[in-house]
Amino acid sequence: LRENGFDESEVVVVHPDDLEKMVGPETEIVAIGGHDLLGINPPTSEFVELAATGPPYNRVKFLELLESPALRDVNVVVGGKSAWQVADERVMDRLGIDYVHIGEGERSIPEMFSKILNGEEVPRIVEGEEVPVEDIPNLRGWVIYGLVEIMRGCGRGCKFCTPGMQKLRHKPIDHILRDVKTNLEAGAKNIGLHSEDVLRYGTYEIAPNREKVLELFKKVSDLNGVKAMGTSHVALATVYHNPDLVRDVSEIFHTLPEQERIGTQTGIETGSPRLMEKHMRGKALPSSPEKWPEIVDQSLGLLDDNNWTPACTLINGLPGETRDDAAKTLELLDEIKNHTALIVPLNFVSMEGSSLSKENSLRAEGVYPEHWQILGECMEHDAEIARSLKSDKIRGNVLIKWLFEHFSDYLIKGAEKYAEGMKAGNPPKNYSEISEDYTVPEVLKTE
Repeated sequence: LRENGFDESEVVVVHPDDLEKMVGPETEIVAIGGHDLLGINPPTSEFVELAATGPPYNRVKFLELLESPALRDVNVVVGGKSAWQVADERVMDRLGIDYVHIGEGERSIPEMFSKILNGEEVPRIVEGEEVPVEDIPNLRGWVIYGLVEIMRGCGRGCKFCTPGMQKLRHKPIDHILRDVKTNLEAGAKNIGLHSEDVLRYGTYEIAPNREKVLELFKKVSDLNGVKAMGTSHVALATVYHNPDLVRDVSEIFHTLPEQERIGTQTGIETGSPRLMEKHMRGKALPSSPEKWPEIVDQSLGLLDDNNWTPACTLINGLPGETRDDAAKTLELLDEIKNHTALIVPLNFVSMEGSSLSKENSLRAEGVYPEHWQILGECMEHDAEIARSLKSDKIRGNVLIKWLFEHFSDYLIKGAEKYAEGMKAGNPPKNYSEISEDYTVPEVLKTE
């Protein structure tokens, strides 16, 4: 908005707790963004169903926010990655939402807001367009975790994924460095570089542009004030096919004074080459889906050797999955247990914007015994990894250290308690006896 005709005094970012203090007689629009507004994306929906203890907190807080008296006499616009969850005029009417914006907003949001303020007619649901990289503005202030976007899109075409549906674009290095400096000037010390695969920065091909990747990481690490760096995502196939690049990037990371293990997220998704072929053939490129188990094992080993700690997702219940497919995932889990990686099993959720948006999400009644085994094996493995990494993550004074140790011990012991039964293929609860369904928000239910 500030890049497109709105004065600095006209736009402010406000924490929900401060909303009522900030909204006044001159306020005309309150725009709310969220990653999982109603708590039906993965992993929230999975945790809510398995725990069966009540609605997710993000849903509770979003609905609480919409009931604020501060929103009574303003235009309420909802957007962000999960805006599709409320993009139905019946739902909008129930919740008091005037407009919903879906998709990228650098071009469409300023136009939409100008029309609202001028009293012009605006569709209640606005679809944003894919934005050319030159129209993406630089940051104006600090971002949590010092996160800086370096590219959008992916290009591998996994059918379950929404970011993978975006057109691949790369921000110029000078643009990225300006965003890093903005974070540093605001007091950040750690910088997180965000993309769907940071090792493919600067190329539209599957093979990385080695020079561009190393130039980016070197220039960021050389900036005065950068103490440590992290990455949002890497693709295991990129790691597997480019071990020298992984080693060289890791060396750059470890020149920084406070760098410990390098954090990132990546997707294993399944141990079944058949499901790889069916839903994510591009994920293994330039290899075939048949090599996927080897790619996963070897790439996690390489990351571990270079001091990376990835959080790896699995997807239970992909459309068409059989018990044999789930058994292959169990076999793969057994192969990769010796690597320092957290493994997070998720239930498949049909999300708007993906190629599988019309498929059924996995619910508790459709879970195979092998799925419970996968959950149990992952919980036990993650507890062991958390215990081994615990001392690396503790910072601060003696009180903080004590609280972290005891709280993490509580979580680890709880995970191990539940893991034992699930490893035998048993659910943690009798879900047939649970009457409440917290996975579907009341506001979405029809009479």
